[in-house]
Amino acid sequence: MNRKERRAQKKSGGGGGPVRRPPSGFSGASAISDMLLGLGGVQKVAPASAPVAAAIDPVHSALAQLRLGETLATQLERLQASLAATPKSESLLHQVARLQVRLDRRADALISYRRMLALDPGHAEARHMVAVLAGEAPEKANEAYVAALFDAFADSFDEKLVGWLDYRAPQHVAASVRAALGEGRTAARAIDLGCGTGLLAPELHGLVKHLDGIDLSPKMVEKARARRLYDALAVGEIVAELQKHPAGYDLVAAADVLSYFGDLRALFDVVRAALPDNGLFVATVEKGVGARYQAGKTGRYQHGEAYLRKRAAEAGFVVLSLDEIELRKEENKPVQGYVFALRAQETPESQSAKLSATSLDDLVAGLDAPHAAVVADAAQRMIGKGFSIGWAIDLGGCLALHATALRALAQHLDMVSEDQARSRRAFETGLYDDCDSEAVIRFLEDRPDHYDLIMAADPAVVQADPAAFFSAVKIALALAGVFIGVFTGNAEALGEAAKAEGLFLLATEPLPDGSVCLIAES
Repeated sequence: MNRKERRAQKKSGGGGGPVRRPPSGFSGASAISDMLLGLGGVQKVAPASAPVAAAIDPVHSALAQLRLGETLATQLERLQASLAATPKSESLLHQVARLQVRLDRRADALISYRRMLALDPGHAEARHMVAVLAGEAPEKANEAYVAALFDAFADSFDEKLVGWLDYRAPQHVAASVRAALGEGRTAARAIDLGCGTGLLAPELHGLVKHLDGIDLSPKMVEKARARRLYDALAVGEIVAELQKHPAGYDLVAAADVLSYFGDLRALFDVVRAALPDNGLFVATVEKGVGARYQAGKTGRYQHGEAYLRKRAAEAGFVVLSLDEIELRKEENKPVQGYVFALRAQETPESQSAKLSATSLDDLVAGLDAPHAAVVADAAQRMIGKGFSIGWAIDLGGCLALHATALRALAQHLDMVSEDQARSRRAFETGLYDDCDSEAVIRFLEDRPDHYDLIMAADPAVVQADPAAFFSAVKIALALAGVFIGVFTGNAEALGEAAKAEGLFLLATEPLPDGSVCLIAES
């Protein structure tokens, strides 16, 4: 279908396919972890023998969440009344803080956790949660915090996680291991990272000949030892332990452990060193967005697919599979994640990644244009303070310096450039959700009604055919979508070209160097 046919079809209201729009309130963060924050108000879920897609009644689900919220709010009021009478009670403060997190009262929870630190400066959970809630999360969770958390949880771990939360991470890991090994094959030596009570061990039975386990929690390791399914168990930190075993394992497995690591660089590197060529690394993560990791209000981390692929390539892995899964239930809602299987194998991409030592500041500085600030400021004016849109795109990849401000406007920020090196550089920054290397006009034409905001800070993007460019912009803009771009040439002629392709011209603003910033609406 050519451009004119697309335009005719769009104007007549036909075709175009489904519009890819994020749901209201989309943030990419998971719900609150019952394992972390208690199980009040959660109904027991019968364990399933296999993942089954169950129909969800949205009305019933909404009512259940409303009732749960009312119950938790009542509990919180009662605890706060008790705390008012005994303001230095660390136990009451702890309960109040956790309930405030569950009710998404982050500012209140931050105050409560800070009060806990004032009473006990060494409180590991309070220190970690203050960092997370203040937006200053460390690259991984505090070891003392994780150890204390799971020591306290050891006795009820299996019952609550499997019986109440329909925990399925071990089954997903085992299925991916089986597929990666191939029919009838086994791994000679394997290690279960963050083994906990040993729920993964029975799932790996018949797939490995020798299985080790390691966990930070001594009480969890005691539970795992009682299963008598491990050849060796150790209490310790994962990275430090793996460093003792260069090329010592054929399989490294981790079920629901990487959510306590934000930056996975060090972990992926040490896992790669612990595997020989063709060794396997299979693990689950909680689902994040884009080429970055995020710290949820629960204190756990989420990782985007692009981030996982990036770190895998840098460490010297080939991605065999990366599938979206349901990890468990929280607050009676599914928690989405990924299970991945990686093979230890050097590729030109991984070797290139290791040689690259460009700093983040240098990468971002290389993704700028003289009028990037003009475009970003115009976007702020057009969207308005306190408002947000779904999808935005940076044509040419020149707005990285302003990505943080633009993310306050749009829930999803893409970039596209015909320059492959520029697209790769943008991907490396982790500032964009998607980075593509493609002809801009063709890229836009293939995404009808997709973007709420299209920005172009580089005049070269228009090239020699403004009519074709504005036509592609019109196709890609959603209803009431906004286009902002900087151009060289006659402002009046550019405005007429935009209007001729069906755009509603809002403004043409001359710039000091003779170029013009054009603002239009679909």
